[in-house]
Amino acid sequence: MSSSIAAINFSPIQQKLHNAPLGILCKSTAIISGLVLFLFCTLLFHNPYNHSSPLLMSFVEHKSPATATSLDITNSPTNISHIMFVLVGCNRTWKYRRSYIEAWWRENITRGNIWLDEPPTEDLLPWPSTSPPFQVNEDITKLKVYPKLVNPVEVRIYRSILDTFRLGENKDVRWYVMADDDTLFFVDNLVEVLGKYDHSKYHYIGTNSESIKSNYDFSFEMGYGGAGYALSYALVEELVLKIDGCIERYPHLWVSDYLSSSCSADLGVDLTIEKGIHQYSPNFS
Repeated sequence: MSSSIAAINFSPIQQKLHNAPLGILCKSTAIISGLVLFLFCTLLFHNPYNHSSPLLMSFVEHKSPATATSLDITNSPTNISHIMFVLVGCNRTWKYRRSYIEAWWRENITRGNIWLDEPPTEDLLPWPSTSPPFQVNEDITKLKVYPKLVNPVEVRIYRSILDTFRLGENKDVRWYVMADDDTLFFVDNLVEVLGKYDHSKYHYIGTNSESIKSNYDFSFEMGYGGAGYALSYALVEELVLKIDGCIERYPHLWVSDYLSSSCSADLGVDLTIEKGIHQYSPNFS
């Protein structure tokens, strides 16, 4: 009965709409749609049982001052305090190479360490404040893969990344810069170069050797440690979880730079070449 009444009541309206011009129909449709949307929003935002509406929460979180502050910090320009230098040497060579590092190291400004194979001998003490603080690498003879390593010294060098990360001094670090104990840096230029890249993504930045023979003997796709190479913090976070597993896959690799290149490649990260970096290997030319 109710359905027939509805049909009778609405039939004149249907007839009028059927005969109405197209413009009037469009306006009527727009008015009806607007009323439906208004009623929907009213129920959504004023329903006392709907305090955690996904739409509302998404809007609030997007506009949150805390989120904006976090983004501002992340997107601030890279400066020297964002770089962690991972310098690698040994007791035998440090006394001869210390002056190379001290030429660019800035006391209480630059961050990082010089990693040694064993505690400093008496002739290296007292340790000067003009040098980077020293650290001693973890004993790699304890590694399961150690008997298979063709060049354990180079594995020690590469694992300095892991040793540095484990120090827990990574607050505000955006880049790990690996280098030998005779590498020279123009620090301000380095900051400018790294500032071009997004440290929150995977980046492996360096250069080939200027000796073709060196590239041929090792790899054209690796960053040479003599010139130094940079790893974004995002990449380092991932690498430290996999370094020892990677070493077990490549115990035959002769140099730490090639090992670093291979481990990064396993994560899908290729070398980005910066031509302002220079690596010259006179022993291989």
